[in-house]
Amino acid sequence: MISALLLAFRQLPDPKIRGVLIQSVLVALTVLIVLTVVVIIGVGALGATGIVWLDWLLGVLGGLVSATGAWLLFPVVVVALTSLFTDRVAAAVEAKHYPHLPRARDIPLAEEIRGALSLLAKGVLLNIVILPLYLLAGPVAPFIFYAANGLLLGRDYFQSIALRRLSLPEAQAIAKRQQGRIWAAGAVLALLGSLPFVNLLVPILATAFMIHLFEHLRQRGAF
Repeated sequence: MISALLLAFRQLPDPKIRGVLIQSVLVALTVLIVLTVVVIIGVGALGATGIVWLDWLLGVLGGLVSATGAWLLFPVVVVALTSLFTDRVAAAVEAKHYPHLPRARDIPLAEEIRGALSLLAKGVLLNIVILPLYLLAGPVAPFIFYAANGLLLGRDYFQSIALRRLSLPEAQAIAKRQQGRIWAAGAVLALLGSLPFVNLLVPILATAFMIHLFEHLRQRGAF
């Protein structure tokens, strides 16, 4: 798994990926700004009580909620929105490291959009549902965050890569057999997604990372 991640990082300067990298960064920054503004406006709308000290307190809490909400949702939202770049990144990775592979299945744009919206919805819902655990768990909260989002990101990203070359039942069967390894890979992606600036690279790194993991499992005879 470590070698797969290192290979993903090493290919970032690849000219074939540079354009995608710039686009994904712009999308990521836009999403971060929109997320923060939406949360601030939403919380600010609750602060019009007319009581000075209470409005001030709600304003402070609004700022904290805005920052926390953006931090929690940012990785999943960015990965979902920029998953439309998957094919371009995957093609560049395979051309460099796996040139012997036959042409992958062309995934229709509608299917890509549907997958992105599905990941987005599941990610937002997951973090809303377990938000109370974040608040109550104290120092354990980051581990809950990485475990929960790792399960989601690992499964969905691995399956999106597997579907380029396998049927849905085959991809799901492999993901089930290798769920521990895929979960760990997803946790790494969730961790990277929570790091400033590094999180802007997550969609590209995730695609390359999962391709290397997928091919590693293939070479080991996992399927």
